[in-house]
Amino acid sequence: MRKSIASFVALSLLFAWTGVAQPGDDDAARAIINKAIKAGGGEKNLARFESTIMKEKGTYYGMGEGLPYTSVIHMVRPDRFKMEVLDVFTLCLNGDKGWIKTGQDVMDMPKEEVEIQQINQRAGWIMSLLPLKDKAYAVEAAGAADVDGVKTSVVKVSRKDYPTVTLYFDKKSDHLVKSQFKTKSSEQKKEVMAEFRFSEFKTVDGVTMPHHVVMKHDGKLFVEADVTEMKAAKLDAKTFAKPASE
Repeated sequence: MRKSIASFVALSLLFAWTGVAQPGDDDAARAIINKAIKAGGGEKNLARFESTIMKEKGTYYGMGEGLPYTSVIHMVRPDRFKMEVLDVFTLCLNGDKGWIKTGQDVMDMPKEEVEIQQINQRAGWIMSLLPLKDKAYAVEAAGAADVDGVKTSVVKVSRKDYPTVTLYFDKKSDHLVKSQFKTKSSEQKKEVMAEFRFSEFKTVDGVTMPHHVVMKHDGKLFVEADVTEMKAAKLDAKTFAKPASE
């Protein structure tokens, strides 16, 4: 449970856009992204949320039966992340190092698990959209798709050493309503397609973002969560240091 919930939450804060474009049309894709950034609150406001504290309540289904959880997350994109699942565990990723604390025990995160967390964090970084202003990210307009009755424009994003992420933008609201990318599952010990659905958009301190997120692995429900609190915050390096044993 501890690894999978963390993989999910790392990706909880996102924003979005609209437009009809032909596959391979780079200019059209960048236009979609630029409108998404504007719809989300603009570059200045979004940049403040690259360092964030949030709280959420959700249910984890990775082991079959739904397990409720409450968590507090500290995050500085793209590679620093700390998640405390109350009364269960703390997971901390700091660049290429990571730790898991359960009770009084603290262990180094195995290399493979660090790599999984890095993939998920980089996907979350892409889904926050603002980094895509950088031409280091290749963007491609990939036509249109229907997402649960919502007409969307599709954009694919790729970069060396990053997962390829497909983004689906509501043509009416300009919000990101779905994303997907390949990652590894700690439970299943194999590559899976991670899919996120976003809804219940609310404005927080000038930024509009989803407050309800559903995650699936290979089409099966994995996590469902509601953001209960979110704020931009300056976080120092100590926040992401190795947790202390008690």
